[in-house]
This record gives sequence, C-alpha cells and structure tokens, in this order.
Amino acid sequence: MTTPYEIIVYGASSFVGEILSRYLVAQYGSGDDLKWAIAGRNAAKLEALRDSLGTPELPIIIAEAGDQAQLQAMVAQTKVIVSTVGPYALYGSILLGECAKQGRAYCDLCGEAQWIARMIGEHQQQAEASGARIVNSCGFDSIPSDLGVWYVQQQFQQRFGHYAPRIRMRVKAMKGGASGGTIASMMNLFKEVSEDPALRKVLSNPFSLAPAGMQTGPRQPEVTLP
Repeated sequence: MTTPYEIIVYGASSFVGEILSRYLVAQYGSGDDLKWAIAGRNAAKLEALRDSLGTPELPIIIAEAGDQAQLQAMVAQTKVIVSTVGPYALYGSILLGECAKQGRAYCDLCGEAQWIARMIGEHQQQAEASGARIVNSCGFDSIPSDLGVWYVQQQFQQRFGHYAPRIRMRVKAMKGGASGGTIASMMNLFKEVSEDPALRKVLSNPFSLAPAGMQTGPRQPEVTLP
C-alpha cells in the first residue's frame, strides 16, 4: 500500500496530540525518516503547533470529526491513524469506521468501553475483511497494565509451566493528571449511562469487549475500592 504518509496524528493540537507530535519530531524529524502529518479541524491551532515544533515543512490536513468526506480523504492518505480526539463516543465513530472500511491501522486513547463495544459490533467483520487493525485504549491506564500482565504471564509460564492465577499491579509514582478530553469523556459517559441504564452491564463486565462466545471467564477482583 503506497500512501503519502505513514502516520497521521489526528487531533494534533490537543493536550496528548501535542505531546505525541513533539515525540515524533524528536525521534524522527519532520519527514526524512518517517513520513507523517498533523491533522485536525482548526488550521490556526495546527499552524501554531507546527511553528512551535520548528518544522515549517510538516504537512497539515484539515478534517472535521463529523465530515465523512474529509475523514475519508484523510484516511486514504496514510497507513496509520492515531486519534486523540475525544470524547470518542461523540467524535470518533466516523473516523474509526473509515479506517475499518479502508483497511488502515488505527489507535486511540479511548477509555469509553460502551463506545468500544458498539464499534466492535458495527465494524469487526468489516475490519477483518479489509485487514484493518483497530487498537483502542493506548493510554496510561491500559499500556502498563496490559503489557505488564502479558510480560509477567510469559515469564511465569517459562519458569513454572503454567500461568499465574492472579496478577496485582501497583503504581509507585506518577506525574500529571486528567486532561480536558478525559474529563469530557467521563461526563459524556455518565450522560449515556443515565439515558440507557443497560450500559451499566457493559461497563461492569470485564469481558464485555471480548469476542462473541468468550464474554465470560474467571471472577475478577473488585477494583473500584482502594
């Protein structure tokens, strides 16, 4: 697949989008080692970000979260979309659907399980057919725990010949707090649950995002208390 870009950061002027853009500049520059672009709905903010990065040649793509034609054109230009535009339940559905349809890789920071479950139901078969890889929840809450459990279980299996029945994770120290997008996502989630109480089952079931036929399993520990 030949495309102008390898990665497009959608929502690049957001809190996390700016952090990611600065990382990409530090690691790969503005197009020599990695062909990438920044995207979003506000041209002035994207231009200000580009100026602050010191990369006047970095491409900018304008695309509104609700404009299917703009998103379709943006997705067609890249192999990977990284989206930091939340709440995803409000602004992410069209973009994810386009990636599933066009066979593009997609990742986001989403912690909105009710939306992820809905997207799986709507796009799983389409993504499998197109070869798209859709990876949600690539944020702080998910990466240390998911990759940590995967690594620990690999080591446990090698040493003891079976998997650990339980793994506990503790965070010794961290910096920073919730971004505006995270808070907005939480507020929208509360609103959705108040309008549709059935979503409580999706949010309370740790297996709700597992494939069909695999949505039950070992009893999980209570994680809502300290």
